Amino acid sequence: MRATKFLPDNFYHHKTLNLSSSRSVIWMNLAAIPLLFLYGWMFSHLINIFRPFNPSQNGLLGFFTEFSVLELVFLLLSIILMLILHELVHGIFFWLFTREGPRFALKAGYAFAAAPKWYLPWMQYIIVGLSPFVIISVISIFLTWFVVSSFIPYLLLIATFNAAGSLGDLIVVGWVLNQPKTILVKDEGDIFSSYAPDISLHIR
Repeated sequence: MRATKFLPDNFYHHKTLNLSSSRSVIWMNLAAIPLLFLYGWMFSHLINIFRPFNPSQNGLLGFFTEFSVLELVFLLLSIILMLILHELVHGIFFWLFTREGPRFALKAGYAFAAAPKWYLPWMQYIIVGLSPFVIISVISIFLTWFVVSSFIPYLLLIATFNAAGSLGDLIVVGWVLNQPKTILVKDEGDIFSSYAPDISLHIR
């Protein structure tokens, strides 16, 4: 099945996941904080397997204090660029499956790319949801093999912030994975709806 703008006649509304409330946004942003430590630890160890790298002898605080003011500004710009790339990756895969430009939006506490006029099959939607987490993480770590050592901290933090910021994507993907593979998914950015075939039509 392909992405479609028209819901098939035998499909009915199955479930809705609403992440647009202020409470949901605050919860996801708070939950992302411990994930920064988890992913930072995981990615730094992964980088060390291929290229010895010790981010700091003094822990996370020491890591940040090693940056000069100018380097911190550059780091902030890198994270902003990462946020843009994150949504662009979503948008590219939306376009690949729909051949129509996605909708981008920035709201208080989060940004998103969406295809609110389209219904995407189960597997296509999982690809859309996971693509920034996988692609940005892999590329950031891969580049640490080739860049000068002074760039490695930036790549580590970009991978870490991107992964932690993907919490909302992972929640939605988990929600989709727990549904039948026959569903179609409509993504409105922060409200997600699934539609399933009318099972009564298969009962004889």
